[in-house]
Amino acid sequence: MQALKRILILYKNSPSPAETARSLRLWLCARGVETEMFSADVELMPLRASAAASDAVLVLGGDGTLVGAARRLNGIRTPLAGMNFGRVGFLAELPAPGDGDWETPLSSLIEGRWAREGHLTLSWRILRREGAAWTTLGEGVAVNDVVTAHGVVARAVSLDLSIDGFLFSSLRCDGVIVSTPLGSTAYTASAGGPLTMPSMNAQIVTPICPFAGGFPPLALPASSVIRVESRRRDDQVLLSVDGHDNLPLAFGDVLEIRGCPDQLHMLVSDPNWYLRRLRDRGIVTSGPGHRQY
Repeated sequence: MQALKRILILYKNSPSPAETARSLRLWLCARGVETEMFSADVELMPLRASAAASDAVLVLGGDGTLVGAARRLNGIRTPLAGMNFGRVGFLAELPAPGDGDWETPLSSLIEGRWAREGHLTLSWRILRREGAAWTTLGEGVAVNDVVTAHGVVARAVSLDLSIDGFLFSSLRCDGVIVSTPLGSTAYTASAGGPLTMPSMNAQIVTPICPFAGGFPPLALPASSVIRVESRRRDDQVLLSVDGHDNLPLAFGDVLEIRGCPDQLHMLVSDPNWYLRRLRDRGIVTSGPGHRQY
């Protein structure tokens, strides 16, 4: 990486990140770095234009703020880095002021000493048959996961899961999670799915509490086309994208998902950041006699 000359600062719209953003802008300008600053919920067009013209995007907030920014900037290859104002902060490498030394790693970042990593995202769309044709009802991008699950009624739903045109399983379950490697530490891990190195171009499919038709969590190539179809008229099925956007999936509707490699770019200072953060955030625990390295 070359030294950074222009950084876009995005901050969660709350007092502490906003105040820190103003301080960081002065700190960066004093070191010759041009900056622009927006709230993370700014309108899409100025956000994308500023990101495209920047060397990096620095996101101040929790993991949700960073994931939301990544979705809104989909297709723009400017890399992201995070300063953690959340509870877990798995994706954010810089500590917030008061939580640790941020000046040393941020100096290293603007000097171009962090590495750039490309990660897979998921492209999804909802299809409905109208006569002989299929109509697209909605589409988008997921950074962590796409979840098809029961709605407000806490009962199992019937789903058909097809992979590359092959009917793989007919399930009666609470739902199905399709996640990226980067999102494997979220809902997928809670549902018993595998922790997956984020450098892998894989889609991870995990059934949620299957009553019938279950299977172990499944890793698929990015190129695989996954289809989930609602199979009972009286089921209330909802689609959730990165924990948001609860969209109904009616009887006969098809959710289609495929992987898109190298779409999300992040800046990291440590090549072992993922393994180290699994341990430091308590997702992986060590037994007696563990030594620190």
